[in-house]
Amino acid sequence: MALPSWWIRRTGPLLRIVTCVLLPGSPIAIFAQSADTLERMGLASKATLEREIMVPMRDGVRLSTAVIRPSNVRGPMPVILIRTPYDKNGELEDKILATLVLRGYAIVVQNERGTEWSEGKYHFLPRSREDGYDTISWIVQQPWSNGKVGTFGCSSSAEHQLGLSSMNHPAHKAMVAMGPGSAIGDFPGVHTMGGFYKGGVPNLEWEGWYRWFGQTNRPKLPTDISQEERVRLADWYSPFLALTPEMRKKVKEQAMQSREDLPSQDILRRVNVPETDFDWMITASPADPRWRKIGFIRDGDHPRVPALYVDAWYDYSSFGTVKLFEYLQDTPNIYLIVAPTAHCSMRDATQETMVGGRSVGDARYDYDGLILKWFDHWLRDESNDVLNRPKVQMYLMGANVWKTYPSWPVPGAKQTKLFLHSDGHANTRLGTGGLSDVLPAAESADSFVSDPLYPVPYYGGADDTPIVADQGNVEMRSDVLVYSTEVLKEGVDVTGEVKGEFYVSSTTPDADLALKLVDVYPDGKAFNLYDTMLRLRYREGFDKPTFMKPGEVYRAEVTGIVTSNYFGPGHRIRIEIAGSNSHFERNLQTGGKNYDETKPVVATIQIHHSTDEPSHIDLPVVGR
Repeated sequence: MALPSWWIRRTGPLLRIVTCVLLPGSPIAIFAQSADTLERMGLASKATLEREIMVPMRDGVRLSTAVIRPSNVRGPMPVILIRTPYDKNGELEDKILATLVLRGYAIVVQNERGTEWSEGKYHFLPRSREDGYDTISWIVQQPWSNGKVGTFGCSSSAEHQLGLSSMNHPAHKAMVAMGPGSAIGDFPGVHTMGGFYKGGVPNLEWEGWYRWFGQTNRPKLPTDISQEERVRLADWYSPFLALTPEMRKKVKEQAMQSREDLPSQDILRRVNVPETDFDWMITASPADPRWRKIGFIRDGDHPRVPALYVDAWYDYSSFGTVKLFEYLQDTPNIYLIVAPTAHCSMRDATQETMVGGRSVGDARYDYDGLILKWFDHWLRDESNDVLNRPKVQMYLMGANVWKTYPSWPVPGAKQTKLFLHSDGHANTRLGTGGLSDVLPAAESADSFVSDPLYPVPYYGGADDTPIVADQGNVEMRSDVLVYSTEVLKEGVDVTGEVKGEFYVSSTTPDADLALKLVDVYPDGKAFNLYDTMLRLRYREGFDKPTFMKPGEVYRAEVTGIVTSNYFGPGHRIRIEIAGSNSHFERNLQTGGKNYDETKPVVATIQIHHSTDEPSHIDLPVVGR
């Protein structure tokens, strides 16, 4: 399996600089000198870079920080703050940062606690609120700061901004958070714990991140050395695991095998990864109180920092970002932009943008121009038209156009029910499964066998490469139910949250439902749009696990899908239902803890559709 796109995006800067094996005590010149960093940024002789500044936090832990300042600015200047768990030089590769420096901004890049050469132990979103607040307080005390700070970044460097924004530091004047969904905890209609869960099912793609990053304990530099010595040591040693491509490939292969082995709680232990938060996360339920200790933004927070939230339809956590905007949208100066791309690749869109195997047309957008105007307005008090904009801008895939809306959900979108139909044989794409707006009469239930030792593979999706792929092979499995509309005579604009309501029974006390929304093209290619899960023990609430009685029918609402897609004439709307998804932890279907079990039970799962048990999906249809 290819590296997940979000993992590649997050680790790309590191992979480009890692070229050799790091043995204990082996000195390697892996990081560029200050002059080299400025030269790569195009700022040689135009800026100064001060490195390994140890900024103290309120509990005494010091965080490794770098500052770039333009050489031609003498007085106080606005500041852009980036906080990251990765190589600071990699963060500085973003070309917009050099542009900001040339426009008179200072750039502060800081490693969060427990990463690179920052002190302390690493835990997910480590004190993102307190450490972020203390760092801004430090910035405004510096003689080169004008007292106004903006925060910026994509993925991890966006996630830190969410909890920090809820602190409402008076100097935190603006933020640009791109792909920030992993910092979203629980809101009305959202309980993903940063994307670790979908419907209470752990997402094993997190293993891929913790395999290389996120170790709780790391080597540290001595505390009693000068800043000059710290810089020399930082140039000479790497705190990151550095492997040759061959060794990295072998570790990945071992990890993929470990995912197939049981129990799931030992996935990383089996490949000898040091202690990480994943070790407890995989054993936690969605209602575990330990989740409250993570610096997520969550229900009850009221950030007032002007914000641009930017995400993508094929981002694994875009559902959370859109729901966060829905929660905050009445706050002044909060805006949402959603692109048709993968995680953190929205700025890479071209005149002919390909997302995996799917063309989404000319998806370009002047993000950099918008970001520059945004910070100029809030940090330099420049009068421009940046606030003269719609609250919501989204790309309508299929029609391949940008659309604007005043709010979310889209005003005027009509919730349209499409009911499931079949004669009891909806298995595979060759079966009799259908979708229509006609209420089902007396119809036979569809059934499939869910074998945890033979999980349904997933091609495409926000955590895979390619992101979009033809689902034809998956749809030929007998343990996948396929329901499709007739060929559309008129196009249908589906923009919003898609939900499923299914009447389900099982021969086991617990099981999973995997739901996928698919756009079927006239040539038969079936491109995935979004997918979600539900662990059926949580059908009554994540804090109310309730098991099933064999043969008894239960109502289950499956949520977590959001999209904006135009199903054109000649296309079909399709859903797939299965009992597993290879991106997610398998349900062993015993009713036990799951994470510590090794002996699964095979389940026969039925989806019922009749007048009394009208299984259906809800589509938000805009216009006709």
